[in-house]
Formats: sequence, C-alpha cells, structure tokens
Amino acid sequence: MRSVPLSLCLALTALGVGAGVWRALSAASARDIATHARAARSKSAATGPRLLRDVTAESGVDFVHDADFHGRFWLPEEMGPGAALFDADNDADLDLFVAGGGSIDGSGPEQACRLWRNDAGQFTDISRESGAALPGPAYGVATADYDADGDVDIFVARLGPNLLLRNEGGRFRDVASEAGVADAGFGTAAVWFDMDGDGKLDLYVCNYVDWSPSIEKRCYASGVPDYCDPSAYEAAGQDRLYRNLGDGRFEDVTASAGILGARGQGLGVVAEDFDGDGACDLYVANDSTPAMLWRNRGNGQFVDEALKSGCAYNALGVAIAGMGIACEDLDGDLKPDLLVTNIRNQSHLALVSRGARFEDASARMALPAWSTPWTGFGVVLFDADHDGALEGYFANGAVNLAPSRVGEPRPYVEPDQLVRFEKGVTRDVTAGSGAIEDESSRALCSGDIDADGDLDLVVTAFNGRARVLRNEQAGQGHWIMLDVRDERGCAALGARVEVQTKNSRQMRVVRAQSSYLSSSDPRVHFGIGADVRVERVKISWPDGLVQQLESLDVDRLVVVRREASK
Repeated sequence: MRSVPLSLCLALTALGVGAGVWRALSAASARDIATHARAARSKSAATGPRLLRDVTAESGVDFVHDADFHGRFWLPEEMGPGAALFDADNDADLDLFVAGGGSIDGSGPEQACRLWRNDAGQFTDISRESGAALPGPAYGVATADYDADGDVDIFVARLGPNLLLRNEGGRFRDVASEAGVADAGFGTAAVWFDMDGDGKLDLYVCNYVDWSPSIEKRCYASGVPDYCDPSAYEAAGQDRLYRNLGDGRFEDVTASAGILGARGQGLGVVAEDFDGDGACDLYVANDSTPAMLWRNRGNGQFVDEALKSGCAYNALGVAIAGMGIACEDLDGDLKPDLLVTNIRNQSHLALVSRGARFEDASARMALPAWSTPWTGFGVVLFDADHDGALEGYFANGAVNLAPSRVGEPRPYVEPDQLVRFEKGVTRDVTAGSGAIEDESSRALCSGDIDADGDLDLVVTAFNGRARVLRNEQAGQGHWIMLDVRDERGCAALGARVEVQTKNSRQMRVVRAQSSYLSSSDPRVHFGIGADVRVERVKISWPDGLVQQLESLDVDRLVVVRREASK
C-alpha cells in the first residue's frame, strides 16, 4: 500500500479518518504520532488521577493466555480471550470467567476456560469442579439467565463448536448441541436480548471470517512476517440469530429474520432499542467492513439500516476497523450513544443519537487527539471517581507491526488508556492512573468486585496475563447502584434507568454485553458527586411500563424487582 504524506496523514487523523485500514501511515507519520502521544501522557502525569491498582497476584487470578503463537501468524492467534464478571453461585459476589486458548488446529496442547469464585475480593479457581474447564480456542463470553431458572449461564463463542454452559446450581454443563447453538464457525462477540418481547432471551452471535488453516496467507511488515489484514482472506463471516423456544432449545432464525447473506467481520455487538419503538435493535461493529444496524421490525424481521442511519461508516465514508463498543449517554441528552474502538492511525468513532440517525461526533469530542496512536479493543465507560462525569478505560494492543518496533521481543504491546468525558469533550488522563502498560490488551469487563461501591476492571491480553484492576478512588463523591430485575428475578436486560439528584440527571441501561468479547455486571452504577440524596429514579421497563422511586439514600445498592410496581 502506498505511503501517505505526513501533512495529509495528520490532517486525516485529526478528522478521525485513516487513509487506509491497517497500514496507511508512513513510518515517519506513525513515529510522529506516537511521540506526541508519549508527550501528552507525560504532561498529564501531574494531574491524572491515581484510580486503579493492579491486584492480580494478591487476588488469586493467575491466567496467562496461550495464543498458540509459534511464528505462523495465523489470524485467530491475536484475537485474545474474552471474559465475564457475573454471579455464578448466587452469593452476591462477582465471579470471574476467562475464555481458554491453546491449539488452533488441534495439533498442540489445549488451554481450558477458567472460572474463579469470588469471596470478598479473593478469587479461588473452581474451573474443574464447576465443569467450566472446557477447551479453547475460545473468544466471546456472553452471560445471562437464558432459561430463567435463577442462575446465570455462559455462552462461549469459539473457533469450532460454540459452548452453552448451563448453570445448574453453581455447576456448569455444556448443552450447546442439544440447545441448537453449537455453530462451528469463528465465533467472536455475542449478545443476549429479547428480540420478540416474549420474555425469553434470544442470542445473536458474530462470526469473524470463514477461517481454516488452508486459507492462511503470508503477509509482511517492513520485510518481516506479520499478521494479515482480515480483508486479505475475502471470507467475511456470517452472523447467526437464535430464537429462544423456551424449552431449552433455540431455533436458528438467521434466514427468516433477514440476516442471512449479510456478511461482515464482526468483533463487537450491542443490543439496544435505538429508535424507541419498543423493539430491541442490534449494532454490530465490523472489522474493516461497514457496520450493521439491525432495526427490529417487531415481527421477527430485521433490516440493516446502518447506511440510512449514518452509522455504517465514519463521517468521511470510511468503514473503520470496529472492535469494542460502549453504549452510553455521551452528550447528556439521556439517550444511548455509541463509542466504537478502532485501529492505530485511525480515530475511535463516537456516534451520538439524533433521533433515527447518528452523528459522527468524534472530532468534536476530541477523540483523534489521544486515540490515533494505539489500537483499541475493549472499552468501558463508567464513573470511576463518583463525580458525575464518565471516564473511559480503553484496552489497547497492536495487531500489526509498527516499523519502529520490528525486532522487539514484544512488539504488539501498547499502553491502555484512561480518558475523561466532560462537557462533551474527552481528555487523556492515563498518566498516573494505574492503567496497564505492559500487555497487548483485548477484553475488558467491569463490576464492583470488592463490594465497596465503585467499579473495578478485569483486562485480558493476547498471549499475556489477565489483570484485575481495583478501583481505589479517593474522592468524596457519592454513588448509587441499582440491581433491576424482572418478575422472575432475572436481570431486566434493556431496562432504562434515570437517576435525578439536585444537580444532575443521568441515564444507564441494564445490559451485560458490550466492550470486546466481554460481559460485565448488569447492575447500573451512578456517581452523583456532592449530592447526598437521590430525588427520583425512573425505570422504563422493556415492555413500556414506567416505574418511579422517590427519595433514596446514597452510597448503597438498591434492588428493584418488577412485582414491586403492582
């Protein structure tokens, strides 16, 4: 691919647009941007908040991903393992699941998935006795109580037959084949959602490419072997949609729903009723192919309206290398927006809701200023310090060699970032924050691991360690967390929660799946700053019922069940 003049490269990245998908910038341009990024991180060292502490060793988590990396540079190697924070045993602590890796073609050792039980922030490996120690290579992890029996189950997307680990009182059994969801593709992200309003959770699964060792190619960067751009394979995957029949089985409705034939290189998916019509839609982040926005017609049919709605490409018509997704209110209008992570030398993409359409707000929010030097995978937007404004943690790691790093022992390592969102503008506050700097990060999930009222993080890595980052914010801000459940006691996925205090009004949605290959705690968490009371909580249930709670104490977890409104 031809090189691009430095002046043009910098102009394009300032607008949030790359000149190509993977290797558009010249070596000089890449070095220049990286130098500016390091200077910005150094400059912010004095002001960046020290929020996060790596407590992996003391927590008992000891996972090191086996990518089956042996110099072959096969595409599946660099995907990284997914992860989930969820309550596996109904003891009110968040347990941790990490997807296994190991041999891609069956010729080498396996690496099993791992499950740790959480007891007050201390993790104990229960992988084998729980039945969760099934082999990789595995990627996406999606948790939900799909059978409404009172405990949370695990779907695991793999290269090969997918897994559905049914939770049977804290022990897990793979029922994917009998349930009808054991598709043998290259599964990545997945999401549980109710597609038809019948109260049963359906399942959408992204497939990356139609991969086998026979289609692998030899690609090079600066004269040395490297991973290929996924478009080189010309084999975009076919996503799958499964309708929950309610008896433990699922029906593959990919064709009848209108999804069959629409192919992309899906790495991220989020479920949300974007147009407010009462039917849950799907946004799919594809790697270097146009994103998809599956509008739910409410009759079992989905139509891709990404192009019509302004979210298939960025503002200048580039199909970004979409990977991780955050779906939160970015501009304070109480509507869910999208933030999609992107590859090095291109800006992340901020899409703010404007009714039935989306607007690319990346440049206005200053995303190019800090996101272009690195490749972003997982992303979580959360109020890390309880002051009422969002922070974003970005899990970064390269997927191709930068010319300046050829010959280094770990050339794909990139520093993670902590970014502050305030008054519609973003600012990198990484320095001094405790963000990871020595891994090639991938999946990212969040939850209050130690039950102290703030959100902690788990980050996995390609061919590296999974990390537990404990939030040690020392601010004076208050918080409230709401555990919103339906009449059966299941997390009310899709419910919108608005919290109003004296000085703020905020919105969150009950969801587990977002980020990259990950599931987070679905309880909604709000930082509310100096306000000492929540004046009103408004819950809009997925079926349209609205419930309000008045005058709540702060700094506590509130459990809300649907029957309380009767």
